[in-house]
Amino acid sequence: MELSSLCNKVKALGYFGSFARDEYVEGISDVNVFAITSDKSVLLELASEGYSPLVVSEEELQGMCREGDPICYYLLMDSKVVCGDLKANFVKTPYTCERLRKQIPSFLKMSIEGYKRGDEVSALNNAFKSFRSLIQWKKCLVSDNIPLSRADLEESCRELGLECDVFEDLLRLRDTKTPITIWSINKLYNVLKKYVELPFPSPAEEAFGKR
Repeated sequence: MELSSLCNKVKALGYFGSFARDEYVEGISDVNVFAITSDKSVLLELASEGYSPLVVSEEELQGMCREGDPICYYLLMDSKVVCGDLKANFVKTPYTCERLRKQIPSFLKMSIEGYKRGDEVSALNNAFKSFRSLIQWKKCLVSDNIPLSRADLEESCRELGLECDVFEDLLRLRDTKTPITIWSINKLYNVLKKYVELPFPSPAEEAFGKR
């Protein structure tokens, strides 16, 4: 299905994320699509075609942007519009950074769960997203800009003095489509817990118990 076939049902429609940046890794990355519309049938149509859709009304988008939701920032700064216009202004608020911080343990938990059920793509993707969220959160605390592209994430990681070798390892695994190991997830866990509370045990603790 061509996205343009839905243009008569929406106020705006397009791609966002890695697909919009030409950093898409086939078989690994999600194809994120947004639609600004009150017609919820669009959500089903996009999902049935294998897209990862975000469907919100104009009013919902405006509310997200006023609240400082990072998703609004992604749509405005990291998208490729197919049709229509994104009529909104992003306002950075304390919620912006807090939302990014909360994503760190959420993505890590999904990575661990993905590994347990044998979902290699979920395990790797969510491990990457957890460290990406760490970089974005730390950058958000000191800047109005949230790094989105690979180059900006790598540069911000170095500027912030984070454990960039771990991030580079995750990028290499994505580039080569190599499954992440439980050892790598455990290493990631130990890095992230330096910065945020992780309300669940590490893979090693689950396997061998706390020592």
